[in-house]
Amino acid sequence: MAATKGSMDCRLYPSAFSSEVVFKVKTTAGSEYAGLAPKHYANPRDGLNASGTNGQVEVKVLVNGGNDARVSTPSGEIITVDAGVVHEK
Repeated sequence: MAATKGSMDCRLYPSAFSSEVVFKVKTTAGSEYAGLAPKHYANPRDGLNASGTNGQVEVKVLVNGGNDARVSTPSGEIITVDAGVVHEK
């Protein structure tokens, strides 16, 4: 099955670099995953601030079924998250 484009709900934070954002999402293992994404991969609902804002980051959806979804983050890492936070385009 080919990967499809999608987005993932997450918390977005400013990065030390103006061209990037930090995103955080809870994995199905119960841990919090933090990653970096180019700003044009992120869609904050409000402006970025140090306390974070809700938003979405673009991902490649590898598997989305049942309660879990496996996605490839903008940096290429593969994580498993709740299927409810993933939206296929």
